[in-house]
Amino acid sequence: MKQLLNPKSATLTRHLIESTIIGAVLTALSYITGIALHWLTPATLNWLEVFAVFTSYACTYLCVVERRINYPIGALSSAAYAVLFIQSGLVSSAILNAYLAPALIYGWLRWRKDADTRPVNHVALKWAPVYLLVAVLGYLGASLISKSFGGAMAWTDSVILAGTILAQFLLDNKKLENWAVWAVVNVFAIYTYWTIGLPLVAFQYVFFLANTVYGYTTWKQSKEKTDELSTGKEPIVATN
Repeated sequence: MKQLLNPKSATLTRHLIESTIIGAVLTALSYITGIALHWLTPATLNWLEVFAVFTSYACTYLCVVERRINYPIGALSSAAYAVLFIQSGLVSSAILNAYLAPALIYGWLRWRKDADTRPVNHVALKWAPVYLLVAVLGYLGASLISKSFGGAMAWTDSVILAGTILAQFLLDNKKLENWAVWAVVNVFAIYTYWTIGLPLVAFQYVFFLANTVYGYTTWKQSKEKTDELSTGKEPIVATN
């Protein structure tokens, strides 16, 4: 049987199983590495952090394969991270995740149902200055709030906040460029979370940084197939 080489062609059940396995394996790997390198001990295991890390991995995979169910899972992960970050004094990151938990409803609506999902596309050049301005204003606002509340590492934490809001907005609208913005955010996140004493969260963002390459490649292929269909070209097929 032939079918399009498109992540949307796979069943939802299969992707949910894959996301659960990937989330469990990467979470276990993170903690095994943390214990081996003496970042933590089993006695100091934070189960809220475990839940946040696991759901975040699962959500990220579902996002790459263009499954809309990534949004409710992402909301749960964001809520858990909001509590975790406020406990660590990262005010901007806590505010960001508290904002994302309900804001992900926007992305859920924009993506539409999997059977009729929004196609991947590029950012229109005329909108680039607007996005840049919003990111700068977001950074300045986050930095002011973080400093006012005595937040730790205010400037890098604020970069994460502003960059994530921009990247999430681009992702919600299926813009291919979202992966480049996520890459920048992940670099700042690795440095910030490692420095503040959240090595496992920082370790997770190393995977997320690598995932931006996978995400970009997968979405680029999805866009190319959509373009082929719209121009009447014969799409690439595979045999199961």
